[in-house]
Amino acid sequence: KEIYVIGDLVHNNQVIETLAKKGLKTVEKLDEIPDGVTMIIRSHGAPIEIIDEANARGIKIVDATCPFVNKARIVARDFYKKGYEILICGDKKHAEIIGINSLTNNSAKIVSSADQIKDINFEKSIIGVMSQTTYKISLLKEVTLKLLDRGFKKIVIENTICLDSTTKQAEIASLAQEVDVMIVVGGKSSSNTNKLAEISNAVGAKTYHIEIADELKSEWFNEADNIGVAAGASTAQFLIDDVVNGIKKAIRIEK
Repeated sequence: KEIYVIGDLVHNNQVIETLAKKGLKTVEKLDEIPDGVTMIIRSHGAPIEIIDEANARGIKIVDATCPFVNKARIVARDFYKKGYEILICGDKKHAEIIGINSLTNNSAKIVSSADQIKDINFEKSIIGVMSQTTYKISLLKEVTLKLLDRGFKKIVIENTICLDSTTKQAEIASLAQEVDVMIVVGGKSSSNTNKLAEISNAVGAKTYHIEIADELKSEWFNEADNIGVAAGASTAQFLIDDVVNGIKKAIRIEK
């Protein structure tokens, strides 16, 4: 059986390489997938028009969309049906946001910083605010305050940030205060992993974002008494174990 996916199933190169060896074929667009085969919808979801066309071509769909992403998709569709002006905190080029926006007829306003609010022309009386599932909750709060500052009276807020992302962000903010060096393990293209590294840096910990143990450098730990390790949502356990063992080797601690 041929199994295809449009774009990386998850944002982790090592996991993708493992799946490719097992036969998963990664393509860039639906035109590259033959009729009648199986297609996996990746964790970030897919635009509704892609799903509709795949169904029309007899492609069997295995939906691996993250439940939190599905929740965000439902919220966006609900906002659109109610006629709200839709504002999404997120990366407009990210696959998740592209898929979510497709449920608003691509009408949503998308911001990656609160400062962008001042440049948006809102035409409707009610603004529905939501977030990419892996974004920081601080941005959702800042954006809401900016809208209030502009005098908007009717704002509907749905916190669509993934519970796992929220928990990890709080945990790394706490852990980073207790360590000298923080190692964040995960794909360089992973939004949630990048956010963990940003939070750790902001707290003041010396932070290194790596994908594999081979990237570790012993000099990072020369003056470190306490070392923290955090990982993104799509980081496989074997990669985390390799990094922990690599750190032990680097600081000459017996396993």
